[in-house]
Amino acid sequence: MFSSISSFRQISIILSLFLCASVLIYCSKSSSEKPDSQSKKTSQKAKKDTPELADAMGQLQYYTHKYALALDAKNHELASFYFHEVRAAADGIKKNIPGYEGYDIARFMKLFLDPTIQPVEDALANKNWEAARKRTIDMVNACNSCHNATSHGFVQITPGFDNNPYNQDFSAPE
Repeated sequence: MFSSISSFRQISIILSLFLCASVLIYCSKSSSEKPDSQSKKTSQKAKKDTPELADAMGQLQYYTHKYALALDAKNHELASFYFHEVRAAADGIKKNIPGYEGYDIARFMKLFLDPTIQPVEDALANKNWEAARKRTIDMVNACNSCHNATSHGFVQITPGFDNNPYNQDFSAPE
């Protein structure tokens, strides 16, 4: 009788140990998977929260083109308005997308674009249309130089003077 109770106890202990080991292995596996899935979620959220550089650059190009059309029409108020948007779009890129796919976007923009901004602004403020046009071309060329420096030389931007695809009249009020 003692031997059957002893055997039963031994089997119970072995089964209990096996069950505990199984639970420990399962819990270890689950907890080691949670950080991975959590980091995947965090990574996916970070990707969602990071604006797409092409979209932001497209917005910068959009406002640059509208600024150039207003400049070409010698509409100071409208050109000043759109140039303000150009600056805001550029500042937004530097702040919100400082790096992208291994490139230091903020640094490149500071090196290439920033030195061209004040000369455009000064010429525009003085209503020196010829200088503003030349400085605008310099600014757009700086964008293309940056594209070349970041292996994106296939993206060539033009100022867009005399090329109005918008349903907007850029002429100055009379």
